[in-house]
Amino acid sequence: MPQYDHTCKKCKHNFVVEMRISEVGNKEVKCPKCDKAKDVERNVTNTSYWSESVDRYRWDK
Repeated sequence: MPQYDHTCKKCKHNFVVEMRISEVGNKEVKCPKCDKAKDVERNVTNTSYWSESVDRYRWDK
């Protein structure tokens, strides 16, 4: 299941929430530290990953 980074604007706590893609934008996310829902924003993150299919033609490994 995908993980989404969030930050609470009130207490500045960073946390990760696992949810389905269909739940993004629909599920109410609360800060686990101060329990506020309306002050939470989702962070844009860059997930880097390695795939064998991408690295298939690299001969120097």
